[in-house]
Amino acid sequence: MDDGLLVTEVFSAIQGEGALVGRRQVFVRLTGCPYRCAYCDQPEALEKRAGPCLVEQTAGRRDFATVESPLPDAGIVDVVDRLWRALPHHSVSITGGEPLMQSRGLTRLLPLMAARGHRLYLETSGTLVDGLARVLPWIDHVSMDVKLTSVDGQRVDLDVHRRFLDLARARDTFVKIVVGPATDDDELAAAVAMVHAVAPDVTVFLQPVTPFAAVATAPTPEQVLRWQERALRAHADVRVVPQTHKMIDQR
Repeated sequence: MDDGLLVTEVFSAIQGEGALVGRRQVFVRLTGCPYRCAYCDQPEALEKRAGPCLVEQTAGRRDFATVESPLPDAGIVDVVDRLWRALPHHSVSITGGEPLMQSRGLTRLLPLMAARGHRLYLETSGTLVDGLARVLPWIDHVSMDVKLTSVDGQRVDLDVHRRFLDLARARDTFVKIVVGPATDDDELAAAVAMVHAVAPDVTVFLQPVTPFAAVATAPTPEQVLRWQERALRAHADVRVVPQTHKMIDQR
């Protein structure tokens, strides 16, 4: 039965983080997240509940119409197709919130998108292993967080990330670690060591936190250089990329 998915917005934009930074994507932002990270810049997507959804009418123009969520699978595919056809897009970003909270619904939606020839990119907190197993057959790219308690305060078990990465590495996967002024050096080092042990060929992106809400400051350049230096001694491909979409005032 198609009960639809809880969606907060669908739009065309420039990917601002990680390995596909600068690429044009269609974003399908689902609602619901099990975490409440201090730096979260999508508070409207945290609660898994029905409500208004913004649907872009013209790719990149921010001319949103408001519809009610949940949205039927066919309706989501139609919106994605319309935006996709307007200009070349690299992929469809399934994001949130934490999209894997709706993994069972995604097992209906993703095959429909894949059948249309859309490459699928999953943005995830890197913790819901069972959800990833359900959707992985249709996923092409995985953007996976590794969360640091010293930064987000959520106390995510590193072994959960380990098991998630061990599964995700079957696809084109990279790891994103948000770093802030209070980042614990040893905690970051342990996270990088875990990534290297599980998937030595993946790229690790250190993403300096963008001040928002409760987060007032970003880490200093000296801190970021020190963290990257230490990380590079343990893992060959560690890059520093901030949230570039914030620099151009893009959602």
